[in-house]
Amino acid sequence: MERSEVACVNIQQLKYLDYIERTGSINRAAELLFVSPSTISVSLKELEQEVGQQLFVRSSSGMTATHEGYEFISQARQILNQLDIMRDIFVDNESERQWFSVSSQHYDFASEAFSKLIAAQNSQRFVYRFFEVDTYSVIKNVAQNTSQLGFVYLSEFNRRVLMRLFEQENLQHHVMWEFQPQVFVRKGHPLAGRLSVQYKDLMEFPAITFEHNDHQNDYLTEHPLEVQANHRKVVVSDRMSAINIIMGSDAYLTGSRIMTNLMTERHVESIPLETSESHYICWIAPKNQKLSEQAKNYLKYAEESLGNRVEVLQSIHSPDYYSI
Repeated sequence: MERSEVACVNIQQLKYLDYIERTGSINRAAELLFVSPSTISVSLKELEQEVGQQLFVRSSSGMTATHEGYEFISQARQILNQLDIMRDIFVDNESERQWFSVSSQHYDFASEAFSKLIAAQNSQRFVYRFFEVDTYSVIKNVAQNTSQLGFVYLSEFNRRVLMRLFEQENLQHHVMWEFQPQVFVRKGHPLAGRLSVQYKDLMEFPAITFEHNDHQNDYLTEHPLEVQANHRKVVVSDRMSAINIIMGSDAYLTGSRIMTNLMTERHVESIPLETSESHYICWIAPKNQKLSEQAKNYLKYAEESLGNRVEVLQSIHSPDYYSI
């Protein structure tokens, strides 16, 4: 496309892009937006022709944004967020609308705390959003104000990379919990009943990992480095799929003992993983930006949910937490 040309892009196209990237599927995006898949497909094709760039790679596994696509979508989401704010102020101004959003890796406690926040809400007008996404998306969502808070896994292995990203995106980070990694296996698994396991004990079994965007590297996954070295991997997009696979096979999942209690008690066993590294769950937020009342209340619920779910190695009682 020549520099003198001006691409004509409409808001509906930006919304289509946003949903395609989040869901990884034109069909799923169409379902959520109540339009036909062909409508989105034609719109995407026209947009790619208009901007002169391929924004998505199509494959049998779904739609994946290209490098140019991620940059375009990043800008598009900022525009969509600003439009939401303008709509709230100038269009839906008959009463004050409360807005709050959280992005998290695959943690039960985060969604449980979110449900508590909603249950305690007495406002007649609010929009709350919860995104369960990969590490990179958590960071980007918070940096772009798509979400006010985010939860990420931090370890000695990924610390330098994440710290650099936090600095680049002007984000603050705070430790919520330090934990010993656990290995989740089905009852009756060959490793079940052990007091602890080492990484070498896991190599003969398939490792379950959560899906992440193609442009991410192993430093941005939710699992220790040694798990990434396993040659047999089962990639899933959500926690329930991971649990179902654990219950029906010898595959294992590493995590922080944050799993549905009912599932753990009846079908899944957790075994401590021997490691000398420190592992943390952190919350992140924009720097130099005061937390809203919703954010403060949500963090209290998150602490409560964590306290009910895990055997905590270190509890942070200070309201300001601490940074590492």
